[in-house]
Amino acid sequence: MTARKIDTIVIHCSATEYGNRSIFKRWHKKRGWDDVGYHFIINNSYPKKKDWYNKTPDFSSDGRIEKGRPVEIAGAHVRLHNENTVGICLVGDRTFTAKQFESLKKLVKRLSLEFKISSIKGHYEFDTAQEQGKTCPNINMVMLRKLLTDPD
Repeated sequence: MTARKIDTIVIHCSATEYGNRSIFKRWHKKRGWDDVGYHFIINNSYPKKKDWYNKTPDFSSDGRIEKGRPVEIAGAHVRLHNENTVGICLVGDRTFTAKQFESLKKLVKRLSLEFKISSIKGHYEFDTAQEQGKTCPNINMVMLRKLLTDPD
């Protein structure tokens, strides 16, 4: 269990067509961060750059949840709002798979129960993101919250 008070789940997109935890960790470390900024990454069918360039999807990767930064440690995913949030990144830009949404729903449900979280936001819904012109996760959050909170 974590000592920090988590009250919000933040949904992100990678704004890339491919990626996985190790790629994002490398990119984030180049920005000077200690680790990958997200707590969880939900993969699509293109975990590696070569998969995407060669148009050779790895379907076993689609919807896979990778652990990122430990939940006990504040993330680096929403400027000025990392202390009380957990960050989930969907790999992709504007198109996500059904398997990614299924995994997202299961993960949000588990985290909501474990940490008694009732707030789910998209990155763009934070004031600091709006100042930066962010649209991440490029999903209508009213629709997504309904999808994530509807009973199975």
